[in-house]
Amino acid sequence: MMGSLSTPVPDSFSVSVLVEYRKARDSRWEDGHWQVAGVVAGSDADSGDSGDSGVRQLHAATQGQQHLCSGLSIRLHRDDAESYYFNLVSDRPSVFVRCSQEAGEPPKPYIATLSYGEATSYMETEELVESVDMPAELYRWAERFVLEHYVPKKRKKRKRDDWKARGNESR
Repeated sequence: MMGSLSTPVPDSFSVSVLVEYRKARDSRWEDGHWQVAGVVAGSDADSGDSGDSGVRQLHAATQGQQHLCSGLSIRLHRDDAESYYFNLVSDRPSVFVRCSQEAGEPPKPYIATLSYGEATSYMETEELVESVDMPAELYRWAERFVLEHYVPKKRKKRKRDDWKARGNESR
């Protein structure tokens, strides 16, 4: 087990994003909607199926359809290790997927990240960002990266104001 920790953790991981269209139930206002449904570790390009990034339809039925968008990768940065740490210890470790989307079209994922800070900055600019559960392979990879690169900052005890002494000075 110790030997596996001695090899450096790669800083990027290929992923594919699953997007799906679900028919709306009991809605007079919409037929359905597209959403990011999940992230899969690895991509078609890793297996040699497609050769480059692309969208492949996986399933089509009257209730909806699913597409797999390959060719993305998640890159980890040492200066963001604290953000990855807080993501990993959260109640729901997530992958944040940034997409572009035209009306009625499926979302087109183009960035995936594990950083809360990065995802928040995208959301502040009103970009479409969806969060999905983090697959186990990505969790283990990010955990190794955090263990290798994250050192929590020591908390400093704040000095309290001595309000009694200050009160005596003003008299």
